[in-house]
Amino acid sequence: MKNRKWLWRWRKNPLKRRSDRVEAWVGLAAGAAMAVSAPVAGAAASDALGDNLRESSHLTRTKAVLLEDAPTTDSFATVTGDPRVPAKVRWESADGHSRTARAPVDAGTPAREKVTVWLDSRGIPRQPPPGTTEIRGESAAAGSAAAVATCFVIAGGCWLSRRRIDATRAKEWEREWAAVGPWWSRSE
Repeated sequence: MKNRKWLWRWRKNPLKRRSDRVEAWVGLAAGAAMAVSAPVAGAAASDALGDNLRESSHLTRTKAVLLEDAPTTDSFATVTGDPRVPAKVRWESADGHSRTARAPVDAGTPAREKVTVWLDSRGIPRQPPPGTTEIRGESAAAGSAAAVATCFVIAGGCWLSRRRIDATRAKEWEREWAAVGPWWSRSE
């Protein structure tokens, strides 16, 4: 492959078939589609996840009293790497009523300790909101994954198109050989 001719499908050549031109255009279209759609898909996914994570940070912070010792280990916390475990807490709601529920607290916290609890708009305890760095990191990862997935989808479509072109090319060769073969193999 030392004398490989680059861009041969774009050069003038009397042996160039229609399928060669189609294949060249499919490759060019796939490259252009990747160049345009991958960044757009990545940016859209990154923005969507970032907005979703920022919306989840609209939680209200309140102080609560831990009613039981928080477990020191939790199989879910160990697997996820989150040092928070669910434990029973009591706090005063905005209307002055005392409320009790299970909320995520730091593992191993003793009973009657004051802890911070994050409440959603309905007053239900939730995990603490993600920080700015976490939002940026997760958004960037989602955007990158979307861009790569877009490229894989386009490359898969290009591959399928080329397979179809090759199948058509093989059928053309068979037809041409059927026409030329008997004349070529004629014994004189």
